[in-house]
Amino acid sequence: MTLSTKPIQTSPAVLVLVTDQMSCERLILAGRRLADQHKMSLEVVNVARLGTVPNPEAMEFLYQVSRENDAVMTVEYCEDSEKTLIKKLKDLRPSIVVTGLPGKGSTLLQRLWTRFESLSFYTVEENGEPQPVTAVNRALA
Repeated sequence: MTLSTKPIQTSPAVLVLVTDQMSCERLILAGRRLADQHKMSLEVVNVARLGTVPNPEAMEFLYQVSRENDAVMTVEYCEDSEKTLIKKLKDLRPSIVVTGLPGKGSTLLQRLWTRFESLSFYTVEENGEPQPVTAVNRALA
């Protein structure tokens, strides 16, 4: 078995991970600014568990915000959200991943940060400002 030390190739895209909340608009707008700054495309993804009843008004709103910001938005329902997000990140290999702030009691984002150290993650503050996830953030995760 040969191990490659070649870095994994990322695609020149910003991937925004949203939930079905209107407040995720700030994530899409921050993603658009980062995409413009780095001359990349913008993609928006919502991953939800099967059986979850989404907020249809919020989903329609986020779809419109995505469209107005030249982004493709996809919604995926699955049995295991974490496995699906991991597969998406492996398959898409975006250069930048934009998320909200880690939820209380949830360690999903921190697990993604440590699993995908080659990707640049940004969290978006309540005021809409993207903050890079640093090596210190990853180490404390």
